[in-house]
Amino acid sequence: MELELEEGDRVWVSDRGQLHPCTVSCCYDDGSVVFTSDYGEVISLDRADINRMNVMLMDASSVNGVEDMSTLSELHEESIMHNLYTRYCTNLIYTNIGSILAAVNPYKQISGLYGSASVELYSKHQLGELPPHIFALANECYRCLWKRQDSQCVLISGESGAGKTESTKLLLKFLSAMSQSSTGAALSERTTRVEQAIVQSSPIMEAFGNAKTVYNNNSSRFGKFIQLHFAQSGNIQGGCIIDYLLEKNRVVRQNPGERNYHIFYSLLSGADREQRDLYLLLDSPEAYHYLSQSGCVQDGSLDDKQLFLSVMEALKVMEFTEEEIRDVFKLLSGVLHIGNIEFMTAGGAQITTKGVVNSVSDLLGLDGFQLSEVLTQRSMILRGEEICSPLTVEQALDSRDSVAMALYSQCFSWIITRINQKIKGKDNFKSIGILDIFGFENFEVNRFEQFNINYANEKLQEYFNKHIFSLEQLEYNREGIHWEAIDWMDNAECLDLVEKKLGILSLINEESRFPKGTDYTLLEKLHSRHAANPYYVKPRMADHQFGIKHYAGEVLYDVRGVLEKNRDTFRDDILNMLKDSRLDFIYDLFERVGSRNGEDTLKMGTARRKPTVSSQFRDSLHALMATLSASNPFFVRCIKPNMDKHADKFDPEVVLNQLRYSGMLETVKIRRAGFPVRRNFTDFLNR
Repeated sequence: MELELEEGDRVWVSDRGQLHPCTVSCCYDDGSVVFTSDYGEVISLDRADINRMNVMLMDASSVNGVEDMSTLSELHEESIMHNLYTRYCTNLIYTNIGSILAAVNPYKQISGLYGSASVELYSKHQLGELPPHIFALANECYRCLWKRQDSQCVLISGESGAGKTESTKLLLKFLSAMSQSSTGAALSERTTRVEQAIVQSSPIMEAFGNAKTVYNNNSSRFGKFIQLHFAQSGNIQGGCIIDYLLEKNRVVRQNPGERNYHIFYSLLSGADREQRDLYLLLDSPEAYHYLSQSGCVQDGSLDDKQLFLSVMEALKVMEFTEEEIRDVFKLLSGVLHIGNIEFMTAGGAQITTKGVVNSVSDLLGLDGFQLSEVLTQRSMILRGEEICSPLTVEQALDSRDSVAMALYSQCFSWIITRINQKIKGKDNFKSIGILDIFGFENFEVNRFEQFNINYANEKLQEYFNKHIFSLEQLEYNREGIHWEAIDWMDNAECLDLVEKKLGILSLINEESRFPKGTDYTLLEKLHSRHAANPYYVKPRMADHQFGIKHYAGEVLYDVRGVLEKNRDTFRDDILNMLKDSRLDFIYDLFERVGSRNGEDTLKMGTARRKPTVSSQFRDSLHALMATLSASNPFFVRCIKPNMDKHADKFDPEVVLNQLRYSGMLETVKIRRAGFPVRRNFTDFLNR
């Protein structure tokens, strides 16, 4: 049956196995019809070849776009993507899928979107009464504390660069405003301090925990779960921040085009002459190996000087003392100087930059001779005698880097502890948890850090699947609603490969316990145990990689360095040197750090040895999942429109890939199959 087409008609054109949203641009006398895709492609068809299978008139809901995608008349992945595109083009970056919020990163400021007037407007309306917005979700989450009488949580997910950190800050902003205006809440100094402290913790955590990567100029290189404890009267009375897996490796090396943690550049940019002298700062980032090796020290979108001012203000609000601030900045400068220590071979590694060693010793309160000794030779106690053996230059560089990473990571943990001391309060009603955790990562070279990050994302996807699909289907079946069951991507088998008995995690931990275990003996065991698993990949060519078929795609991991990072142990002589520091601050950071083979460890026996990084992470992840499972969840799916971090650019291929593995298509189907917006009778009656 022939389809009558006119110029200007809005249609779907099927071409090369994909549907394209198009406008009929020309109908020629020779019978050819030219279609122009909304994404810029031109498709030409002979009128004789056009039928209702390859060209379909577009429904009005797709032409104009809808606020809730479960109301789309045409339901396929291209219509969902086109709906996001249509709204994105008019700066409407938020779209609902029932109670799930899709947020497309605009990579620019949108005037009036997050002002105080917007906070007030959304605080007075129910979900669905105003256009989709992160404040609408935050308001519903807040009100559910009393409506449902249980704790709430918001899971913010998406790739690196999709906007998770900004979404977290906006949620905190709205909930803080609601707390301050809550009826019956005495705006006491204590209450105001807690709210202010929670908001002011953001610039500190960003400066010390975020960095520019190839995907994102402000990428969180650690995960965090922020719990806000509310009183019955509606005000925030306390909070807690749990951090996960800071990327320590970034302190000493970065990929080309990336940067170290923001705080280093902001300190160099913002410090005045007196501070520069006090912290022995060099003139520019280029003067430091740890900052210049990637070839990127500046970025036009990052204002390092302004960040320094924000951090200084935040530290004062959080009541860090002048002495504590001075100690932290001395440590940061010390870490940068450590990276400038160089070696040469002369009967073992010898230090060639004695002046740098003196600067490090002054900044960190260390003995210069002792520092030189631990960087160039290894000392062990054997049968009561001290045995010293020289290090190669390569081993000396590893020792140097391990000192820098340990100093920074211990300092980061101390900062989180101090923030928690400041925001701690009563926990006698309900809480709202906000999870902002690393997005799925797949770089040219993926290491131990990416393995853990993607494992976390796999767990969160399981939780999303379980809640959205399994629980929704159960609810509809329980209420007697007849509908077709939907096939969805279950990732349970992939998780079994990672975390079950004799899975990848188990084998990594087992090999970490063997003194003679190497990265290559680990790889052999992984291959022999899992080569037949459909979710495991044994590369044909590479002799140092294994792969996993994650829900978001296949990732190859480099096995080199896995065991050392997983053991995360310190040589005793390095640890003792740091504990001998003249500065109380440095001593306190390492006072409780366990040694690799100290007497305490030997007495404990193998059963109580220091837990490995991956086993600690697995346990904390399981504890997090238990907390989430006891809460009523809200989901924010952050989407990046292009890989270049450019405003007003929408790349269909990039977006479609994220829609496919986020389960958003199945989400729309399942929401639409039942009742996308649901309220209990009493709430509906009283609205």
